Amino acid sequence: MIPLAFDTDRALADVHWLVEELGPRVHNTGAEVEAVDGIMKRLRDAGWEPKRLQGSPVACRGSGGMLFLAHIDSVPGSPGAVDNAAGVAILLELARSSEASDVCLGFPIGEEYGLIGSRAMAKHWTDAPLDLVVSLDLIASGTPTAVDLNADWGFPEMEWLSTTNAVDVPYLYRLAGRAFPQWRSDHAPFARSGVLAFQIKTRGDDLVFPRYHQHSDTSADAEGMQATASALEAMAKNGPPPRGEADPAFLAFGAAVPGSLVWGTWILGLLSGLPGLPRAGECLRDLVRLSVMTTAAAIVMWAFLFIGFPSSEAELTAHQIMGHPATGWWHAAPWAVAAGWLVWLAMWRALPSQGHPAFVAAAFSVGAVFIDPLVALPFSLAALGVRIHPLLGLMPALLFVRPDPLREFAFYGLLEPWTWPLLLLLTWPALGAIRGRS
Repeated sequence: MIPLAFDTDRALADVHWLVEELGPRVHNTGAEVEAVDGIMKRLRDAGWEPKRLQGSPVACRGSGGMLFLAHIDSVPGSPGAVDNAAGVAILLELARSSEASDVCLGFPIGEEYGLIGSRAMAKHWTDAPLDLVVSLDLIASGTPTAVDLNADWGFPEMEWLSTTNAVDVPYLYRLAGRAFPQWRSDHAPFARSGVLAFQIKTRGDDLVFPRYHQHSDTSADAEGMQATASALEAMAKNGPPPRGEADPAFLAFGAAVPGSLVWGTWILGLLSGLPGLPRAGECLRDLVRLSVMTTAAAIVMWAFLFIGFPSSEAELTAHQIMGHPATGWWHAAPWAVAAGWLVWLAMWRALPSQGHPAFVAAAFSVGAVFIDPLVALPFSLAALGVRIHPLLGLMPALLFVRPDPLREFAFYGLLEPWTWPLLLLLTWPALGAIRGRS
């Protein structure tokens, strides 16, 4: 629940001060200095005793233990309402209203210039040892979502996160946090030093914030700010997460799934495919056949990304910030994925196969486990699923090759659009034989 005393009008007034009165708060400019001074005053007015830690305001209550961060600065030309005045305003209003007894609030400078403030903060931290660090960044409309839950997060920590009922943890975000951490926000220096840490951003219907680093980033969303404040308050009042053995645990339907179940599923998937070893030659021919089919589908998919769809606002932002070519890939994504599926399924029905139904998926799970067990899990499920129905071998493709995750990860620089057909090649051959003997 939202803290009863949390006043969105006061929070939005802080956003107005940062965005309208100060404007772009570029690092080492007068606007950033004024923001630091104003934050210090507001913390003192709320009854805290703030200090400057290497130039960044920090205030602690009780023994600390949890540190919530929101960077002050913005990029040149951007008033930075969502990135990151909304995050700053949330922490300032929590300073006035939170009932948590042990928490620290930090406001790093220079985040946009290489995490300058948070790096210094992590290096020179002298207060009580930290159990958890959470950074706020890109707080707009939608659901608070956890980013960069790295390999230090195991089942006890994930179960704690689920009991707070505070933030969403989509499977692909959990997978990316373990296998490909972004390390882009202020939690990163703390995570690198071994402190449990992650970032909260919000995800609405558009999944991304298309005005990211743009001059049009001028307004904040009250509901997104309230939801994020509730998440922080729930975590602060719930106490720090317990520490256990790191494992590939994840959340599903709001409950924590232990890493032991992930490993158990991987073993069962491997056993499901082992009977195919005596027919490895036939299975290899199937893999070649499937790869040819998938290559044809990938070529069709690639072509759809360059046939002249209009560029969306999000795509133009990604072009400016990430350097992705603006080919119309945002609007083309659903059509490209659908065309790839249709080509592949047509060839799948037309061409015979003789190999073992689960062997290819099990083999792919062995390769994927070297990246991360959560990458291997869909292939393991596919190796088990094809025993029920051949199309269940498509589970990896159903997870990875969908328009929404492809566009979202492209926007944030994890997958350039031209790599989407390559992802197709790495997931669809897991279907294995379609009419093979078991």
